[in-house]
Amino acid sequence: MGTTVKASGFSCAVLCFLVLFFASGCLQPIATQVLFSRLHPRDPDRQAVTFVALGDMGDGGIEQTHVAHAMRSVCQRDGCDFVLGLGDNIYPHGVHSVHDPAFQDKFEQPYALLQGLDFWMILGNHDWKHLLTGAQAQIDYTLHSDRWRLPNAHYGIPFLPPWLHIYGVDTSLLEAVVGVSQLHAAQAALCGQPGWRVVFGHYPTRSTGAAGDGGSGFVRGALEHLIRTCHIHVYFAGHDHHQAHLDRGFYQEIIEGAGGAELAPIRVGDPQQRFGRATHGFAWVRVTEERLAVRFYDVQQTVLYAWETSRKSP
Repeated sequence: MGTTVKASGFSCAVLCFLVLFFASGCLQPIATQVLFSRLHPRDPDRQAVTFVALGDMGDGGIEQTHVAHAMRSVCQRDGCDFVLGLGDNIYPHGVHSVHDPAFQDKFEQPYALLQGLDFWMILGNHDWKHLLTGAQAQIDYTLHSDRWRLPNAHYGIPFLPPWLHIYGVDTSLLEAVVGVSQLHAAQAALCGQPGWRVVFGHYPTRSTGAAGDGGSGFVRGALEHLIRTCHIHVYFAGHDHHQAHLDRGFYQEIIEGAGGAELAPIRVGDPQQRFGRATHGFAWVRVTEERLAVRFYDVQQTVLYAWETSRKSP
């Protein structure tokens, strides 16, 4: 019996990898000119960029609503140019079409008070549950929403000052050992660019959860190769259902998987971990040409932890 289970699991994994392989090449992105016509553009010459980062939010529960209300208050007070979505956008199995009611129940309604903001999303492992149709539906929903923005499985955020570059990658495709071409696109967009270079995705490079169920070693290796090659300053991730800041030495990692889904314990004793809390909330980020500051909030708008740094060359 044990042998049968293992073989079955292996076959399922191979099948999923093959489907993801074909899906990664079959996804139809949103054309740039079509995307730009739907955005809430910001002045690319502004002196500061502010945004909220959160992931693992789309379960439609009361905690997601509490986080959204806290986000609105902080954004009204301190400013927000956009929201960075870190994956697992719709629980538990993503969506099956652009008309799936989960978009309304688990995205539009919870964030209805956050007007005039683009939510730059990335796909998480739960968002791939319907494979190609589900992933494509989340991309296509960009044309059906006033705030949801997911133009492709990987992309750079537009309308940023010349000293800030942010690129999103699909870590589920990396975990399936496909979609490696996105790393070449990320390198082309980030390597050698002046100013701050930031990457966001769903899986952290290493799990901070007590269960240690993050992405694979291949994901970690691929991300850290990109980070080293392009001298990335900060990597934003979700997946682990809590909040954490890790000093990886050659880059900083901000984990924000506390957007609404059930919380998970955080592992203790990691010498690289500057902060960790299993509390629902989000990160608020302010970037200028010389400084990057991050504040972690809970649903009561309490600052749990704050960190900032100056940009160093290169």
